[in-house]
Amino acid sequence: MTKELFGKITTVLMFLVTTVMVLAQGYTPIRGMGVEAKPVNSNGICLGCYNGSMNPVIDANLDNSVSLGSFATLVGGNGISVKNTNTTYPAGYITGFNVDLGTSVITASLLSNIRISTYKGGVLQETSSSSTLLSVPAFGGTKTRIFLHLRTTKEFDEVRLYQVNALSIFSALNVYYAFAFDPTKVPVDNNGICDDIIAGSGVDGNVSGSSSFLAPLSYVTDREKIGDGDKNSYGQIVLPAGLLGSYSVGVLDKNQIYPAGNKAGFVIEPDDQGKLLSAEFLKNITIETYLFGQLQDSKNLSDGGGLINIKVLRFGSNKQKISLTTTKPFNEIRLKVTQTLGVNFGALKVFYAFEEPQGCDCNEYIQTSGTSRLGDIVYGSSWTGASGTLFGLTNITNPGNVVDTNTTNFATVNLSPINLLIPTVRLTVKSNTGVYPAGTFGGFTLTKSANLFTINALDYITITFYKGTTVTESRTSGGLFSGQFITSASNQFYVGFTATKPFDRMKIEINPGIGITLAQQYYIYNAFVQLDDDGDGVSNCNDKCPNGDDSIDANGNGIPDCAEGCTVVNDKSPSMDSDGDGIVDACDGDSDNDGIPDALEDLNNNGKFEDDDADGDPVFVAVPGDGVPSYLDLDSDNDGVLDLFESGIPVSVIDQIDTDHNGIVDSGVAKGNNGIADVLETSPDSGIMKYPLRNTDGDDKPDFVDLTSNGSQYDLYVIGKDNLDDLGGGFISRISDADSDGIQAVVDTDLVNKGAPDSPLSPYASFAKNGSLTTGSKASDTAAAINDIKIYPNPVKAGENLNIRSSEEGTYTIFSIQGQIVKSDKFERNTEINTSALPAGMYVIKIDTKSTVKSYKIIVK
Repeated sequence: MTKELFGKITTVLMFLVTTVMVLAQGYTPIRGMGVEAKPVNSNGICLGCYNGSMNPVIDANLDNSVSLGSFATLVGGNGISVKNTNTTYPAGYITGFNVDLGTSVITASLLSNIRISTYKGGVLQETSSSSTLLSVPAFGGTKTRIFLHLRTTKEFDEVRLYQVNALSIFSALNVYYAFAFDPTKVPVDNNGICDDIIAGSGVDGNVSGSSSFLAPLSYVTDREKIGDGDKNSYGQIVLPAGLLGSYSVGVLDKNQIYPAGNKAGFVIEPDDQGKLLSAEFLKNITIETYLFGQLQDSKNLSDGGGLINIKVLRFGSNKQKISLTTTKPFNEIRLKVTQTLGVNFGALKVFYAFEEPQGCDCNEYIQTSGTSRLGDIVYGSSWTGASGTLFGLTNITNPGNVVDTNTTNFATVNLSPINLLIPTVRLTVKSNTGVYPAGTFGGFTLTKSANLFTINALDYITITFYKGTTVTESRTSGGLFSGQFITSASNQFYVGFTATKPFDRMKIEINPGIGITLAQQYYIYNAFVQLDDDGDGVSNCNDKCPNGDDSIDANGNGIPDCAEGCTVVNDKSPSMDSDGDGIVDACDGDSDNDGIPDALEDLNNNGKFEDDDADGDPVFVAVPGDGVPSYLDLDSDNDGVLDLFESGIPVSVIDQIDTDHNGIVDSGVAKGNNGIADVLETSPDSGIMKYPLRNTDGDDKPDFVDLTSNGSQYDLYVIGKDNLDDLGGGFISRISDADSDGIQAVVDTDLVNKGAPDSPLSPYASFAKNGSLTTGSKASDTAAAINDIKIYPNPVKAGENLNIRSSEEGTYTIFSIQGQIVKSDKFERNTEINTSALPAGMYVIKIDTKSTVKSYKIIVK
């Protein structure tokens, strides 16, 4: 890795570190405890009109869905409501739903019959218009899923999706989840990297067709490859002859926004390279950008606005880089192709979408001074000048302007309107700094008067390379087109090719042929070279992997995999750095710095991290979770004891690495490249932990997700916070978490920054019952707190006795999971309860003594 590249990567990482702590990931699902999903119709909430459970819309699994085809009647006004009873979202939030229509076709007419509405306290706030959703692609993301957006202007606590008319659209509509997020908190990608591919785990591909388009899914292949991070793989649009309509492919980035002022576009390859510059092809291709569903920029390739940039990437390839200069920020970009009467596009390969700053071309201009590529004009009739002309009407003026230091100066080629001979105008530039090696692209920058340059104009141009006065190779017409071509703000274009042999001078010749034509002029601005020392097709100035493969960027961060240490792709964010340690979440082995590796917080061991949100107990709440997945949650079970203190790391070590006891390993602790504190590993970056994950009672749950870590008593009660147990299940169900750290406001001592300073250590370490830290705590004090009340065995076999051990007498009450009292009585300090009358199942036993009231979950087998 070069020093220059290392500096660029360091700059990018420092940018991330200094910004992400105040940012948030977009498209945040509305899910977990306190979130309600209900069917609605024109009369409001309609519990009897839907067959099935709505819980998949609000659970932790983002791939679960409900089919609205299960409505009893598919009439206008049917839909789904998702309400968050925990919070009211401010005005300005983006909200909506992630949906698909199975294998059916979503068209503009169908979308016009869908509405998104927001409510607050049951009162309608605002509704999307009939045109708002028309920018939605017909097929998007994995499983053809798309996002339906609404940018709000009023506060809300509920969002609804419903159909306006009595159509059959809901017969196949699947709803995965509702979302809400603050668009101002979504990070902006401004890394300054050229050819920054828009790809990675947070990028969804999308496809759409016009309402008149027939069977659109039949005419796109491998669309997922457009956003897979491989610049050589592609999806393909196939437009059969005679089929009229429009088609678009694109990508949407859920994790970040791209800034205005950069170039953005696609790398494509037509089945016939000559189609790129045909007038019909140009005017029927459009690039569009969107921000959260709203159209930002839209430019047709031949609209004359000067914002479209077309560039063939290198000799031997028909790849063409097309882009516009953005005027507004965006998070989605689409390439739209419209096939009209009499035009047949055939097949179009789409390799990837990209964005990059202005000025990413790698031209090294050949000039008399002020450049590393010194050179000059070669004069003489066979090198620079005109021949075969009558009356001097075909000529070249000011050839020296091509090699001066002002790249806006130009030489003028004048072509006679009447050519009785075979006129030729030529200009030659030589190198004064040695020979250019094979693999160098060499060419000239031109404009043409009167009209837009087209493929036919290349028939008049020849480029020849020399070593000394000996010809090495020459290209004309399509051979030049296979080199590199560009139209920019001034309709400048490049003409040239990539050398297969060393050379030190190059000549351009323009020959309009015999006949009568319009009087035309060409303007030659400069000559340039682009070197490619390792011959991989990437010019040196953009080559981040000398002698490596720059085409693979699996995580889409703009740095090829061969130039960075972490290339992992998962469902964690490739742009966010939640713990601010300089390592983005996707590459971080401990994304929240709670001392528990993310791999162990993948509770269902499915390789996904966003679907692990296990706070609470399903016996007491329909849908567990607090909206923060465990790998980012500092209190993954909402028991009031932070994960770091239930991790199994000795208290003596915790005191060293978390000096303020806020549940986060201090920023000054060395963490290596994997994001895990070195002191917790057997060796730096080994990923092997010194301390096994604590499981005090040896059941199927480690302590950090076990509400009763000792097998009998709720952790929440041990720390003296039983007053926060509203449901009797041993967990905090009052969900309020402004800093999104998984610690609820009722126990969070810092509601702005992640973590809660002076949080209690684990009750099964050196901690006193009252929930405050003590110095010199004795093991006997801890034991007294733990052994205050015991309920055992648990589970208990039906017919056997359940034992209560308490230092005080009191009463017990046993509730069914439906909340019905099934048994109640007084007890002495040591009491046995016969369970023969209790059917197998889950129960809650409430213990009431003169000094405490506590509840325990028990299982009768």
